[in-house]
This record gives sequence, C-alpha cells and structure tokens, in this order.
Amino acid sequence: MYITTPEQLVEFCEKLGHPEMMAIDTEFVREKTYYHRLGLVQVGANNHYAAIDPISIPDLKPLLDLIADPSILKVFHAGKQDLEILYNLLGTAVSPIFDTQVAASLLGWGGQISFAKVVKRVVGKTIHKTETYSDWCRRPLSKSQIDYAIDDVRYLVPVYEHLIKALTKMGRLDWLDEEFLPLTDPKNFTPAKPERQFMRIKNFRTLKPRNLAVLCELAMWREQEAMRRDCLAKFIVRDEPLLEMARKTPKEVSALELIRGIHIKEIKNNGKKILNAIERGLNMPEEDIPQIPESNSYSTRRGVEELLVAYVQVRSEDLKIEPHVLADRKQIHDFVKRHELNESLEGHSLMTGWRNGLIGGELHDMLIGKAGLSINDQGRVVLVYGGTEPSST
Repeated sequence: MYITTPEQLVEFCEKLGHPEMMAIDTEFVREKTYYHRLGLVQVGANNHYAAIDPISIPDLKPLLDLIADPSILKVFHAGKQDLEILYNLLGTAVSPIFDTQVAASLLGWGGQISFAKVVKRVVGKTIHKTETYSDWCRRPLSKSQIDYAIDDVRYLVPVYEHLIKALTKMGRLDWLDEEFLPLTDPKNFTPAKPERQFMRIKNFRTLKPRNLAVLCELAMWREQEAMRRDCLAKFIVRDEPLLEMARKTPKEVSALELIRGIHIKEIKNNGKKILNAIERGLNMPEEDIPQIPESNSYSTRRGVEELLVAYVQVRSEDLKIEPHVLADRKQIHDFVKRHELNESLEGHSLMTGWRNGLIGGELHDMLIGKAGLSINDQGRVVLVYGGTEPSST
C-alpha cells in the first residue's frame, strides 16, 4: 500500500491498532544536505504494510504517535540512521527497539550482515537490490521502488521472529539489552555542539592556543551556516583553507582572496562574517580558549594488545561469533591502556554484561599475569592458569 494523503495515513494507523511490534524502515537522501531528506517511511504490523510518502504528507503525527509509544516494540535492520531521523522528527529517542543486524551478529552471522543476506538465510527469498541508489525524494516513485521499499518491512517480521527463537535457543537473548542501549541513548543522536566542531578538523593540534581560538570561531560559523543553508559544511569552505585562515588570521577581504581553496563567491557573500569570526577568535578571553583534549595516540606496550587479540580470535571460534563483535580492537586498546595507566577498569565494556562473563575476566587475568596462552596436545591455543588449562564453558 502506498499512502500519499493524510486521510489514508489516519486510516492505515487505525488498521494497525495497538500492535505489540512494528517493523520500520526509511528511505532518505543525504549526499549534499546537512539534514537527512526523508523520502519514504515503511511500516508493517499485524499483516498490514505500507510505504508512506512524507513529502506528500508533511504531518506524520498519527504514525509518530505509534512510534513514540513505549509499549510498542520497534524493529529495524541496521537502524542507526533510521533512528536518527526519527529522533529529529520526535525530539526524543525511540524505545524500545530491536535491530535485526545486531541480533544476527550475536548469532555469528557477521557484524555487518546485509538485510538481503539475512532474508535469504531465514526466509529463502532473494531480495533484488535494484533500487538501492534510487533518489527517494524524486517524484513520482515507480511501482518497482514502492515494492522494493515495502519488502524491507514485510520480511522484517519473520526475520525478527526467527532471530528471537535462535537467540533464545543459544541462551543469548539477554545479550541484546546491552547491545541496544547505544541505539536508545539520546546522546548518540544529538549533533556535536558548533563550538566543538574544530575537533573534527585534521591537524588542529598543531595550532597555538590563540590560533586554535580562531579556528574554533571559524568552524562554529561554518557549521551554523551549513545548518542554515542545509548543505554540507565542506561545500562552504573545506577544512584545509579553514585551518590556513586560523594560522594566518587575515584581517582584510583582500587577504582572504590570497588563501587557496576559498571560493570567490563565498568571500563576496560572507567575507565580512569570516573576518568577524577571526576577530572573535583573536579577542577571545584567555580563559575561554578551548583546551585541546587528550590525544588518543597512546601506544601500549608492544605485543600486549596482539596477545589479547589472539585470544579473542580463539574464543570467538569457540562461541561461533565474529571476533570484533566479541571484543573489537578499540575496546581492547582502551582496556590495555587503562591497565597500563593504572586506571580503573570498572564499567569498561569488556568488564560488564555478557562480555565480562565470556571474555573480559579472562583478558584481565592475562593482563595481570595470572593467565597465559599455551598450545595443548591437540595443537589448539588455550588459556592456562598456573600451567593448567581451564575447563571449557
């Protein structure tokens, strides 16, 4: 069903009633804009499926009321961007949710498995991805596009049901709560503050404090301008000339024209605003100059991370789960770094929840020299305590 009028939307939402769960997907375009341009919202529940046109129906309140209902489970596949769009529409994070890609990763199907592969595995149906790069904001939409879009929610329901059963059988269903927390945390959908945008610019650490203040003001101006124009920040001024302006601190429009990479039209339209931003940085009180955050370039002792990574590989094979799902390199690096700097490991992702019971405690024992790796009589790498291989779990 393709819904293009407010009346159709109300009627469809009434048909859905108050379902226990809803399958949701979105189609959008964001190659050139600051904000997502929503082209379609697909919804499925109680054997009713629809593609809803948000361009024809700018007021999606009947649908959004259902999505915001905390008693209805919302099911997505790789739903981070869908959830970001819905956060912007609702002003709050969607909860509770179920992400089939995350769930599939806990079954050992791969960390970034596509929906088409999941559907093929669960339902045996081949989804043709012929419309993957469609312009979903261009009208009219073809029947092929609409069918393709609705299939994304039609098959979400049986996929969800299968994954629930499979995770329950493996005793991993309770792992999901921990994995879904970041997807329901509003902080992960709140854009970075404009005054902190300078941290995204490569080589900002090479600047002196006063020049860093100038970069902070320039990056904040650019970000606010991008939001106002609804375009990508790099289309206004790229990072390199922005950094060069912070270094040279030009005070005249003619000096801006000497910096390579700034479009002459941008200087003509916004040259004074750029110079004002530079002046604000030069006049920023010392106490307000941003402090450069600690670099993440800490190098752990040679071989330590590699040893832990090797054990994660072995353990992941036992558990039939991808190594990076069990413990990725970033987690391991931070884990070792905290240990070497004598910082508390309490609350670390490897020392909480299901990871703690399966691998976190063992990795910690390796760090403190309580356990090590050895090769047993079968040629298999095993964890040993005092020369004794622990019983398998």
